[in-house]
Formats: sequence, C-alpha cells, structure tokens
Amino acid sequence: MRSIQSVFFVIVASLLFWVGHVQAAENWNPAHILEAFQYPYANGQTTVGIIAHRGVVSDGCPENSQCSIDATVNNNIEAIELDVKQSSQGTPWLFHDQNAGRMIYHLPLFDIFQDRTPPIGWDPDFRTMTDNQLSHSYLRDRNFSGTRFHPLSVLEALRYIKVKAPQLLVVLDIKTAEAVSRCASIVKDLGMENQVVLKASSSLYSSNPPRSEGSLAGVHFVPTVYAGNLDDIAVNFTNVYCDVSVEVHHCRVEEWLKVAYDNPDIPWVEIGNKSPDYPDPTSSFVAQAKRYKHAIGAFVPVPEYNLSRGNGAYYVRSNATCCARLSDYLTKTRYFGNETVDRRESLDLQLTSGFTNIITDNPLQAIKLTSDRGMRHTERYE
Repeated sequence: MRSIQSVFFVIVASLLFWVGHVQAAENWNPAHILEAFQYPYANGQTTVGIIAHRGVVSDGCPENSQCSIDATVNNNIEAIELDVKQSSQGTPWLFHDQNAGRMIYHLPLFDIFQDRTPPIGWDPDFRTMTDNQLSHSYLRDRNFSGTRFHPLSVLEALRYIKVKAPQLLVVLDIKTAEAVSRCASIVKDLGMENQVVLKASSSLYSSNPPRSEGSLAGVHFVPTVYAGNLDDIAVNFTNVYCDVSVEVHHCRVEEWLKVAYDNPDIPWVEIGNKSPDYPDPTSSFVAQAKRYKHAIGAFVPVPEYNLSRGNGAYYVRSNATCCARLSDYLTKTRYFGNETVDRRESLDLQLTSGFTNIITDNPLQAIKLTSDRGMRHTERYE
C-alpha cells in the first residue's frame, strides 16, 4: 500500500510540475514577443530573443514536427523557426533538407554519412514528392530511428500552433517567392498575422525591399542578408542616390537596409555575418546596425554529428548527407570582398557583436547565457 501511495505521489507531483511549467509560458503574448524582437532596446535595457531552430528535438522527437513544437513550448522558449519546402504540387511543408533521405523513414534506410554526389540510396528531391506521399510518411529522429510523427504541411502546423501553442512566436524560413506568397495566404486565412513571421532571402527582393502590399500586406517579413546577397542588391537596387564620394555598391546596400528598417512590417533583418571583423563582407553592415540600435538576427550553428573527430566536419548538407565544414560555405563576392573564416559557432561573439535575436539548435544554452548577461527580459512577453 505504501508503495502504491508513493507512486501516486510521484505521478501527482510530476503532473503539478508539468502544468506549472507550461503555464509559465502561457502568459506570453506572441504580439508582445514580436514587439520585443522589433524593439530590443526599449526601456533602457537590451532584450535578446531566442529562436529554437527547427524546434527542440530529442530521441524520438524529430525536427520540424509536432513534437519539436510541443517541446519548444514546454521548455519556455519564446520562438521557433520552422523550415519550409514545397511538394511536387506546390504545397508548403515543414522540411529542412532539399532531399528527403535523412528525415523520411524509408526502407532500406538512407545512410547520410557519404560524400558521393549524387548520394547512393533513397534520397529524392523533396520537390518531387507528392502531398499524399508526405502525409503517409514518417519522420526519422536525430539518430535516424523511425518515429510516430508525420511531416506537417504549413497549414497543419499553423492550425496546431494556433490552438495548442498560442503563446509561441513562429518564424517560417522560406526559399522561394511562390512559397512566400502561399504561406502569407495561409497566415492571413488563419488570422495569425501577429504570431507568424515569414523569412526569405533578400535576393528575392533585391530591386526593392519587400513592401506591405500584395500577398505580403499585413504580414510580418524578415529578409536575410548574407554575403552572397550583397552583389544582387548592389546591382539591382539602383533607384537610390549615392554621393560620388562614397562607394556606390556599398551605398546601395546601406540604402536598401535603411528602407527595410523603415518598414514597420519588417521587425528585424537577419544578417548572415561570418565574422564581425573587417574585411568580412557583411561586417560593416552589422556594425552600422548595432550603432543605430537596429534589431539584427543571427544564426548560430551547433555541431550536429561526428564532433569527436575534431575536424570541423559536423554539419548536414542540403542534400541530406554528412558532413560538411562551415568553411565549405565561405562566399566570394564581386564588390564586397570575400569571407575567409566562419566564427558563428561562438554565441558569445554574436552577443558582443550586437545581434538581438539568436536562432540556434541549442536554445537552452542561449537562454542561460543571455540570462546570465542580463539580456533576457521575458516580462516584456506578457
């Protein structure tokens, strides 16, 4: 009898802890979270927001899934970034890789640890898969085991979040203009304009920063500006005056960013800076944004596999194989110099460089560091 009572006590205590844990975040309002991300220097303090990249994952809980959404909420993380890819029918789905082999459970199982191009095994381009195939598929977890979770369409995911995670800010990482338009329509149809932010490459809008009109009317949008985008903006954003005393290409990018920051529906700009030091192509734009106290987003890569080898090859490629080094993706530009080093793994460096929100696969570490530095003010989210 005493044993049964002990078990009952443990169960009740666990339930009470769980309820309290979730309720702490339920007081948050995504519109207030978004406001804190947009105005990180309000009230004389610096607020750094944390975004869980693909959600919080674990054994049996795959990325970009219902489970990773739930885990993000249950860990009191204010925002989640979910990746978007389109099926063969154009439907937006939550999926990160361009190829399906790593994340879709299919026999024989695809081995990600190979350097062949194209890789050997079942690894179809996601864009060739139908909605029916995807809805009847199962996701693999980080250890490549099958799970009970299906891929989610963006519509399914946002419907779920609206009901089950109304306190969560959602960022959709999108690759094409068509997918941006489709996702914007879904957001507006669901009435989630104050909870969902769309994000896409500035190259899609290089001739003009995205405007609050057409499909984007009333929807919050974040452009990403990486070194590879600078030339596109410099060549295409020509309807701007640049004094003869300044370098015209640099001037055009500065003016493009100014127009973006002047748009109230662009809450921040993600600058893909690899190093804050000159001559990194984006370093001066980060420094300027910091000087003017603009909201700047950063992605902090977290090693994924083979960390014990110590050779830097820790990251999954877009074709679902492993493993690449960050140095494999250093960019050369025509007008802005070349990237020579990638120091984004240092969360500490991103904070000292002036970034005001952090996308990371280790959001709990980021929460601890920002809390220790007095940069976490979740009372603004209520």
